[in-house]
Amino acid sequence: MEVWGGNNETDAVIDRPGVTCRVRSRAYGSADGGGDVYFLSSCASGRLTRFLLADVCGHGESAAATAIGLRDLMRRNVNRIRQKQLVQSVNRELAAADMSGRFATALVGTWTSSAARMTLSNAGHPTPLLYRAATQTWSECVTHDTTTVAMQNMPLGIDSRVSYSEFAIKLKPGDLLLCYTDALSESVDENGNYIQTSGLADVVRSLGRPRVDSFIPDLLGRLTDMAADNLDRDDVTVMLFEATSRPVPLRDSLLAPWRYLRGLISDRVTSRIPGFPTTPELAATNDA
Repeated sequence: MEVWGGNNETDAVIDRPGVTCRVRSRAYGSADGGGDVYFLSSCASGRLTRFLLADVCGHGESAAATAIGLRDLMRRNVNRIRQKQLVQSVNRELAAADMSGRFATALVGTWTSSAARMTLSNAGHPTPLLYRAATQTWSECVTHDTTTVAMQNMPLGIDSRVSYSEFAIKLKPGDLLLCYTDALSESVDENGNYIQTSGLADVVRSLGRPRVDSFIPDLLGRLTDMAADNLDRDDVTVMLFEATSRPVPLRDSLLAPWRYLRGLISDRVTSRIPGFPTTPELAATNDA
């Protein structure tokens, strides 16, 4: 796996087969690092791309150490085939660690380029927004069953017994998935009222047809226009995914099923051996 991510300031564009991700992040108070964590990984073929967007309680330097710990937990568990198992493993390790009572909301996703499918797991994180190019409409992207279930989909690190669900959506070229931390949904309007997710959806609709290259700065600018200090009270991170028609190289596409089967068998076997390391050493790491 190739890994990229961190909790410091960045403005980056990452192209993978079938999807492009734009990431903009800034820590509270211009600190070197904050409590928001962004993370991307890709298998060698590019067939699978996995991401994490997390928000540790607190902000700025006070939350930075926990954010780095969460990033490292994600790196150690990222090669797990099943996404639910990945999220549950990260949660168990975070709950068992000495994090001074801190927890983190998180959104975890796996992009499968051959199926043009994004699978999402939401651990108490703000609801992402989905743009459909065919209808030119934005909507809230529900990431789990709306039925209330005890001990499910809670923020990471609160209780090791929490279980997590998955929700899959198909994306066509031009579709967008907007993921963000709560600095955006906790912005206020001109009257001082919190806009929440529904209000944020209204803001992105007011921007008109998305211009992908400038969408994130346009959105952040509009929120700042509503109230000058809207984005100055917390860490701010936005991840914008755009579905594309970029294919997986033919050779890697042919080899992908065999690599998947090998990984699936390995995941099942090693998970039954106490103390056996379930995640192989990463081939390359490129921290922002």
